[in-house]
Amino acid sequence: MELKELKDKVKEIQSELKEKEIKEKNASPLGIAMKMGTEFVAAVFVASFIGFYVDKWLETTPVFIIIFFIIGSVAGIFNVVRSSKMINKD
Repeated sequence: MELKELKDKVKEIQSELKEKEIKEKNASPLGIAMKMGTEFVAAVFVASFIGFYVDKWLETTPVFIIIFFIIGSVAGIFNVVRSSKMINKD
């Protein structure tokens, strides 16, 4: 009985993934560009925020803000490149 339930669940998840894939193929170029821009800005913002609080906690100059800003920028660029590769894969 559990095996049948597990198979049904796997089929359900696979169909959801196929629906999501179809929606992404039909996405507008503007929507895709906005998604990539948001991913980049979010990565930079979150990393800078962490750097700010690490600096505040350690009572240092803005060393960690700069370090985490660079880390966030690199992570944002990787996210955009990864998304671009997925789009161009089709």
